Amino acid sequence: METSTVEYQFSHGKRPRGFGAWWLKLTGTDNEGRYTEESYQITDALAAAKTRAVKRMKEEVGGVKKVVRIEVLP
Repeated sequence: METSTVEYQFSHGKRPRGFGAWWLKLTGTDNEGRYTEESYQITDALAAAKTRAVKRMKEEVGGVKKVVRIEVLP
């Protein structure tokens, strides 16, 4: 799973870290060539927020087997 922080760093001038209200855009796949994107707002430490977002996507979006990319949005 790849994590991109480019947009966040461009907007804020620093790397994301710690506790906050994070907007995360996840790209998930069903391992058969189909992809979907969803965005989630989660308040927690960044690492925990990413874990919770992946769990939510797998529960809410039918067919998602794996999250391949997470973007931390500004």
